[in-house]
Amino acid sequence: MDDTVKFATSGSTGEAKAVARSEASLLADAAALVRSLPEVWMSRPRVVATVRPEHMYGALWRVRAPAAAGSVVESAIVTSVEELAHLAKDGHVLLVTTPSFLEKALLHPDFAALRGKIENVITSGSLLRTETSMSVSAALGTCPLEIYGSTEAGTVAWRRQSNGPEWTLFDGVEAHGDEMNGLVVDSPWTMSHPFTMADGVRFVNERRFLLSGRLDRRVKVLEKYVSLAAVESAIESHRLVSRVRAAGYGDGVVRIGALVVLSPEGVSELAKGTCAGVASRLRNDLLPSLGETAFPRRIRFVREIPTNAQGKSTAADVAEALGAWCAEPVVAEWRETADSVDAKLVFPPDLKCFSGHFPEFPILPGVAQLYFIRHFAMQAFRDWPAAGMFRKLKFQRIITPGEEVALSISRGAPGEFAFSLTGPNGPCTSGSWKGSLQ
Repeated sequence: MDDTVKFATSGSTGEAKAVARSEASLLADAAALVRSLPEVWMSRPRVVATVRPEHMYGALWRVRAPAAAGSVVESAIVTSVEELAHLAKDGHVLLVTTPSFLEKALLHPDFAALRGKIENVITSGSLLRTETSMSVSAALGTCPLEIYGSTEAGTVAWRRQSNGPEWTLFDGVEAHGDEMNGLVVDSPWTMSHPFTMADGVRFVNERRFLLSGRLDRRVKVLEKYVSLAAVESAIESHRLVSRVRAAGYGDGVVRIGALVVLSPEGVSELAKGTCAGVASRLRNDLLPSLGETAFPRRIRFVREIPTNAQGKSTAADVAEALGAWCAEPVVAEWRETADSVDAKLVFPPDLKCFSGHFPEFPILPGVAQLYFIRHFAMQAFRDWPAAGMFRKLKFQRIITPGEEVALSISRGAPGEFAFSLTGPNGPCTSGSWKGSLQ
């Protein structure tokens, strides 16, 4: 009888690939999770998850570890703070989630009301920013427990950033650094013995270590190898920047591109200026440290770094965002609930969508308005129908460069969402999106 379970890797640095794990290795992995973290499981909390069981993280934390610990698992996959609040109303909850969900949840006005109801927060899929970890800890009274591992290696280590940045190996896992300072692990559930990870490492002692970035995130630009992690770190040090995801692009001559999430100060500066102006500011300030080869040739300012269902930013998603036909407008404000999103947008005058429409008096084309409505709706609503049509469209007032516009999208009848754009002089655009029947 075949007891193998097939998973797909995240594709965070390249193409996703299929990985087969034996059920015995999964059960051994889950047992180590329970054995290493008795304080998480001793009260037998109810498990509420935002992740699906088809991926390794969900398969362990949403299925096998709770079974080993004797905990009940809520069947629903949580997609919003409202759903989480409903499932957590009786307290005694272990939340299994991702950094991307936590970052969105922190913006919700009701997230802090879950304090005392969520006993522990488990997160994996990507590294949790220290700022996010501390904010969740302040809101809920519990610091997130981060899990480090991979589909091929299984679970490797854990940390709570309230105790520092170091990772602690799980029971049954042995690890060391190789000659390139790459992390080499061995356990009953690794695919090979030993298994070499793609992360750099510095050991503090035999059981604790610090991660130093991905070793496979290097691109060759003009005969020089450039570390994308180093590019991100340098740009994130700028006061106008909050987050960065860099990638190589181009089929012939490879160049570096970057998706940049601005800090509040950066958003304010972009709202008063142009994309080119802010990019030039970053270039002038950072070129001495990064150099011509490493500084990104293409910068796209975005509201958020795109992530997949596992909460990871994949190379394919970054490449798609870098190649989008038009850069995003500035998102000056963003308020999101399960059924609505309200935002304030500013369209810098050098956005590509203003080009040629019209040369003497540029206005935002209707097709661009609908493109951005759909773009931001897909960020806010997981159930936004991919196929459908716009209905009841009304274009009432023009939108000009630099104008602040209020975007509102709300859930209506099943599969239908109403939207509007309102400028300083009143309604500009309104209508609805109706999903097609499959």
